Amino acid sequence: PDGKKRAFESNRDGCSEIYVMNIDGSEQTNLTNSEAFDQFPTWSPDGKKIVFESNRDGIFEIYVMNIDGSEQTNLTNSELDDHFPGWSPDGKKIAFKSVRDGNPEIYVMNPDGSEQINLTNNPSADDLRVWSPDGKKIAFHSNRDGNFEIYVMNIDGSEQTNLTNSELDDHFPAWSPDGKKIAFESNRDGNSEIYYVSEIYVMNIDGSEQTNLTNNKAHDWFPAWLPDVK
Repeated sequence: PDGKKRAFESNRDGCSEIYVMNIDGSEQTNLTNSEAFDQFPTWSPDGKKIVFESNRDGIFEIYVMNIDGSEQTNLTNSELDDHFPGWSPDGKKIAFKSVRDGNPEIYVMNPDGSEQINLTNNPSADDLRVWSPDGKKIAFHSNRDGNFEIYVMNIDGSEQTNLTNSELDDHFPAWSPDGKKIAFESNRDGNSEIYYVSEIYVMNIDGSEQTNLTNNKAHDWFPAWLPDVK
């Protein structure tokens, strides 16, 4: 969060591990030193913790550790896979995906692993949650209407709303830093006949003004906003 370090995953030691380095690439340090797969690190908003997923206990579960790699702790202790943890903007909650109910669902829990709550409770695949900058909403993609679309809900799981209402797949929502826009990828422009070619779109947070930004017949994936750094 202070911009002085980068966390990343690497398999340079034979399996996927969590590393940290200075922003100039110096002091690349293996934090996890595990024989399992450790991946998808995310800094806590206060910069004191890193949450990640690991299969060191036989399945993928959500772990947290200090930024020096100490006190690596299993938060979920689930019987089925948990993936893709992400901190709320205030650091008081962690959202993640779990298949413990037989299909992918979005859960939220406290940073110590307590109060794990299923927010989506839907028999479809609900995936890739992202918090709004003010921490009041969660955007995600779901195939509950027959194909993947971008949804938004309150952080208690209420008011789950389809924003895109497209006939083809929309994935990977990303909130703008001011919370007024959501970027996403879509193959709605006739690209589905090519092997999953997507383009980058943007829309208002109510789903209006969905606009193709890339207009390219190639693979355009995973939109991300530049923080408004003064």
